[in-house]
Amino acid sequence: MDTEALKQQFQELYAEAVAHGLDPNDAVAQALTRMHEKSSVQEPATVHDHDMTDSGNQVQPPPAPMAPAPASVLTLEMLQSGSLSMSALQKVVYEVFSQSETLNTACFPHHSRAEIQEGLAWLVGQPSLANTLGNALNAWVTQPWTNSKKWTSVESLHQFFVMLEHPLLFDPDYRSIVGGMVKLMYYLNDDMKAAMAAHWRSLGADDLHRLLDVFQQYITLSLVGAELKMDTIFAACDMIRLLVEINAASPFASYDAFYNDAANTELNLLQDYVKSAIYLTHKHGRISSRELSDLSFCDFAFILDAASKSKILQFDAEYQQNVRVHDSIRSSLAEADQHVHPYLVLRVRRERVIEDALQQLVQVATSEQLKKPLKVKFIGEEGVDEGGVQKEFFQIITRQLLDPNFGMFTADDETRTLWFNCDSYESTTEFELIGVLLGLAIYNGVILELHFPSLVYKKLMGLPVTLADLEASQPALGKGLRQLLAFEGDVESVFQRSFELSYEVFGQVKTIELVPGGKDMAVTTANRHEYVAKYVEYVTTTSVAQQYGAFHRGFHFVCGGHALELFRPEELELLICGSPELDFEALEEVAHYDDGFSAESQCIQYFWSVVHAFSLDEKKALLKFCTGSDRAPIRGLSNMVFVISRNGPDSDRLPTAHTCFNHLLLPEYATREKMKDRLELAITQSEGFGLL
Repeated sequence: MDTEALKQQFQELYAEAVAHGLDPNDAVAQALTRMHEKSSVQEPATVHDHDMTDSGNQVQPPPAPMAPAPASVLTLEMLQSGSLSMSALQKVVYEVFSQSETLNTACFPHHSRAEIQEGLAWLVGQPSLANTLGNALNAWVTQPWTNSKKWTSVESLHQFFVMLEHPLLFDPDYRSIVGGMVKLMYYLNDDMKAAMAAHWRSLGADDLHRLLDVFQQYITLSLVGAELKMDTIFAACDMIRLLVEINAASPFASYDAFYNDAANTELNLLQDYVKSAIYLTHKHGRISSRELSDLSFCDFAFILDAASKSKILQFDAEYQQNVRVHDSIRSSLAEADQHVHPYLVLRVRRERVIEDALQQLVQVATSEQLKKPLKVKFIGEEGVDEGGVQKEFFQIITRQLLDPNFGMFTADDETRTLWFNCDSYESTTEFELIGVLLGLAIYNGVILELHFPSLVYKKLMGLPVTLADLEASQPALGKGLRQLLAFEGDVESVFQRSFELSYEVFGQVKTIELVPGGKDMAVTTANRHEYVAKYVEYVTTTSVAQQYGAFHRGFHFVCGGHALELFRPEELELLICGSPELDFEALEEVAHYDDGFSAESQCIQYFWSVVHAFSLDEKKALLKFCTGSDRAPIRGLSNMVFVISRNGPDSDRLPTAHTCFNHLLLPEYATREKMKDRLELAITQSEGFGLL
């Protein structure tokens, strides 16, 4: 008997043994014994070391070059009819589920999704089939991943469409099967991945959520488990990437549903950063091809939350700063008096803060210098900047620059969000300064109280702006344009518009043509979509090209680079403006006490009792009273320094605060009722009162 015939015989005997519930090692032994009994002329084929699987060291049968035709095609009708004995069914199940070829051709062919789900549920409900099915699937997923490259027809994806319906994919015991499956899926060629994504697009939101949960759970269990297999973890991330792309076109989940908690809590972000394309580009100027296990979570940024991304941004800044410092030292060895300063130091007059800051910042030659830790000195005032002075600097300068009365921005009457004043008399340098200040605030962990609409952050990330973005920032204007698009009558006669835009500036009406000859071009039912698109483009881009362009330039001079590309617009806003999620329990845990107070002081216990009973609006008001912002740092209130000091004995005085230092000064009120009364009065009726 030739080698191929021996392999075929071994395959059949092994499958029969496993189908009868034997352990794979025992099944191999029995198959070899039976082959020996059947042949007195030729010894059976030897099972070599490379037939050992990577997981569990269980011997698997050598794969045949071509799958034999299964004894039967597995159908729902076959299962429900009971036409096969259990031993015969075990053999069919192993034959069908152990190889890709039979999974594609003989596993519930031409069945609907509902029928496949019903068939799989029937199979897993049979205790006598548990070992057989598990062994078969282990054989399937341990095939060489290079086989994936050979699958070039949509029919070859049937194996994955079936297995992704398996009801036990959430069972931790199936983790190795899920890992092997996603690795096979990862190595599909691009056309096959596109075909798989096209199939997923036909699914409903609940089914897409289930797919996402399967991949997320696999990543989570793998990261917290004893053995890390980064190749299969990143393969699962790549499957989530396909779902992210589907979600971008037809949303079925919020962007934060793609975060993985284990990746954001268990991961060593610094180690991940040095494996990332961001770091490798800095270090080598290029990215060579990388193996799957050498990838980084930065390659799948949707997995990381805004707090993790902010840490990576900081790592990236520190790396660039270190490179710049080392370069400076090397280039100045011959100049003994040359000194590389570790900080970016600004010396400003309080009454000339914009002028002084602008004058010094324009002299900074490189973006790496702007990434240095900031120290601010108010000329003529004592005090070392340990964070409070720089925070006060940001509060003063942004309040002045963003004040609509200053003329650089206008405020929408309804949303109170700010937009660039296209008729501003200020030079573009001031707009560039605001962009630089945003970047400085990011790298120094300062929360800014900005009231920019979301479209500003989309533009900073280079994303296109839509009517929905304009509608969110200027609801009245957006509503009018949307009504124009929805109108079912004669647009031209009812609206009587041309391709022009008019607005009032300094008491005079200014009219702009949206296209050449726009004043003579009527808006009709046929061209109204073009009109709205031109209108949105003019308001959000063309009219403010100089002002926004300078702002954009300043921001990217500080923050530009691949690390920023990790962020979504919503995450960038969180990074700059802080998080609206307020966990005062966490704040209590990290609070410090001074001047006679301690966590056990009766007054402090009154304070936290009152605060925890506050409504969300009251908590926001208290946070703003104490810190100058009603938002938490991007990493939460647990990452904020908060100090409560005793400010004298019991009295009727209101609490006061050093907002620049997150420092609350509290008289030692004698009762809880008095604490509640004094706090509420301070935070609700005296904005700016008592702030030091």
